[in-house]
Amino acid sequence: MNIRSNGDAALLMPATFGRSDASPPFSLGGLSKNDPAEAGAATDSAAVGLPVTLGTFGGFYHPGRSGLAVLMLSPIGFEEMCIRSTWRSLAALIAAEGLACLRFDYPGTSDALDPAEPPSGIDDWKDAVRHAANWLKETSGADEIVLVGQGLGASLALLMAAEMSGTRAVVSMAAVDNGRHYLRELSAWSRIVTDSIGIGRDPGDENGLAVAGLALPPGRAAAIKAIRLDALDARPAADVLVVGRMMSGRDGPLADHLASLGANVTRQPFEGYETLLTDPTQARPPMATLAGIASWIGRLATTRPRPAILPPPPEPLRGDGFEELPGRFGRDGRLFGILCRPTGVHNAPTLVFTNAGHDYHIGWARVTVELSRALARDGFASFRFDLDGIGDSPDHPGAPDEVLYSGLHIADAVAAVDHVASLSKGPIILIGRCSGGYAALQAAVQREDVRKLVIVNTQRFVWDADEDVATAVRYGHRSVGNFGATLMKRDTLKRLLRGQLNILPAGRYIARTLATRASRKLAPFLGSLSKHARMHRAVHRQFRALEQRGTDVTMLFSTDDAGLNEFAVYFGERGQRLASYRRVGMRLIPDADHNFTHRGARDRLLSALREVFAS
Repeated sequence: MNIRSNGDAALLMPATFGRSDASPPFSLGGLSKNDPAEAGAATDSAAVGLPVTLGTFGGFYHPGRSGLAVLMLSPIGFEEMCIRSTWRSLAALIAAEGLACLRFDYPGTSDALDPAEPPSGIDDWKDAVRHAANWLKETSGADEIVLVGQGLGASLALLMAAEMSGTRAVVSMAAVDNGRHYLRELSAWSRIVTDSIGIGRDPGDENGLAVAGLALPPGRAAAIKAIRLDALDARPAADVLVVGRMMSGRDGPLADHLASLGANVTRQPFEGYETLLTDPTQARPPMATLAGIASWIGRLATTRPRPAILPPPPEPLRGDGFEELPGRFGRDGRLFGILCRPTGVHNAPTLVFTNAGHDYHIGWARVTVELSRALARDGFASFRFDLDGIGDSPDHPGAPDEVLYSGLHIADAVAAVDHVASLSKGPIILIGRCSGGYAALQAAVQREDVRKLVIVNTQRFVWDADEDVATAVRYGHRSVGNFGATLMKRDTLKRLLRGQLNILPAGRYIARTLATRASRKLAPFLGSLSKHARMHRAVHRQFRALEQRGTDVTMLFSTDDAGLNEFAVYFGERGQRLASYRRVGMRLIPDADHNFTHRGARDRLLSALREVFAS
C-alpha cells in the first residue's frame, strides 16, 4: 500500500484531539493565556495531564501555581508497566497541592522513540532527565524542583540531584541501591513471571533479564550494574523523603546514609508496594502512600517568581517510517490515545487497539507499540489508547472497582472509533486481545464505521452477569491443562509443599469452569431453557449483524489458549458453525502464550495480522 499525504496539517489535528463538531477538550474558555494554572482549573488539565512531546520522547504536564515544580522519574520495565496508573494518580495529587508536575518516558521505553543503535549505557536517560527538568522550570515559571523517583528512577534522582541547579528536594521510593543486586532480582523476577503464566525463558532474551517480555539491553544493564547509592559522597538535596519497602530492610540504611551526608531525611512506609508490583491487572494505586508523598511535597511549596507559559502543542515524534502524536479525546478529554501513521500519509486504514486487561496502551511486552510502528511501515495507521481507569485515562466518576467487561469500556471503545472517524476518512479496523477483544466486539456491533474486526485470544464473546469479574480476570487466560502443567513443575511443587502457594482460589475456578463448560455444550439444543442457551443466541445475533453489515471478522488464538474453549462453545470444537458465515474466520498462532510474551510469539502475531489485512 502506497498512499500519499496532502501535507502535515492533517497530522497536527490530534494535538487536542478535538472533533469538528466540538470544542477542543482543553479550550481556555476566555481565561488568561498567561496563566495555564487557571485555565487548567477550568478544564481539569491539572488532574488528567496535558500530553507534551520533548524531542524523542513525550510525557504529561500538570499545571501548577507554585515556585516549586515536580519532575517524576519512573522505574523501568515491568515495574513501570505496573505503576502507570499509580504514577498518573500521584501526579494528580501533586497538582492538587498547587505544584506543576511533569512525568515522561525515557528513550527506548513506553511511547518514546527507540535509539537508532543498541544503547551502550544510560547517558541518554540522564540527558532526558536534564532536558525535562529545564523544560519544566521554563514552562511552569518555577525556579526550584523536586525530583520524585521510584525504583531506578529514584536512583537517578539521588545520583543526579546535586548536579541539577535548583533541586530543592528528592523523594526516593523503593530505590535501586545496588545495581548488581538489582540485576539478580530482575533475573529472578523474569523466571517468576514466566512461571506464573506457564512458559519458559524466551530464547531470544539476550541476558535473561526480560520481565514480561520487556527486555533490558546488555549495554544498559552494564551501566545499571555499576550503581551504588552507598557510594554517594554528598547530599543530593537539603530535604529527602525516603519511602521504604515495609518487607525489606534496604531503605533504612539508605536513609541513614543520606542523613550522614547532611540531608534532612523524612521516612515514610511504602504501604501497598508488594501488591502494586504483582501485575498490571492486580495493581491498584496505593492512595494512602501517594497522599503522604504529595502532602510532604506540598509543604515545601513557594511563591512563583515569574509567570508560567502555555506548553506548546505536541509535535509529532518521527521514527523510521512512522510519525506519532499524543492527545486526549472523549467527554471532558479524559481518555488518552496516540495516533501512529505512516510518514506523510493521510487517510490510511486505521487500526484501533483496545487494552488487554489493565495493560496500558503500550501493551504487554510493549507489543502494541511494536505492532503500530511495524504496520505503519506497511501503510496502516493506528490509534492506541487507554480505556477508563487504565494507564493514562483516569477513572470515570462512579466507575466500579473492576471496570473490565463493563459498559464503560464498551462506551470508551465506541468513543475511540468515533474519534478516529473524525480524524481520517480511511477504513477503521478494531483490534483487541483478551478483555479488549470483548470490548472491541461489542463496539463493532454498535458502529458501522468498523470495516474489520480482529479479536485475539478473547475469553468472552458475551458476559455472564452471574460471573465474578475479579476471578475471571485473574484466572481466565489460563487453560485447565496449563494450570496442571504449571503445578507439576518442580519449583512449583516445592513452593506448594512449603505452604508458599494457595491453590484453593484457582481450584474453585477450575471446578466452576468445568461445570459451566458442560452446561454450555448443551446450550445449542436447549432452546430458551437455560441461561447459556440465551447467551448462545446473543453471540450469534452479534456475528450475524456484523456479517449482514459487511464487516469482516477474524479470530486469532494461540494454539493452547483458554479462549479456545469459549470459541468451541459458540462455534464448535472444530469451528464447524463458522460455515454459516462468509465474513467470519479463525486462525491459530503456534508457539505463543496468551500474552505473546516471547519475541518470537510477537513476530508470529505480526505475521498473522499482515495475512489478515492482505486478504
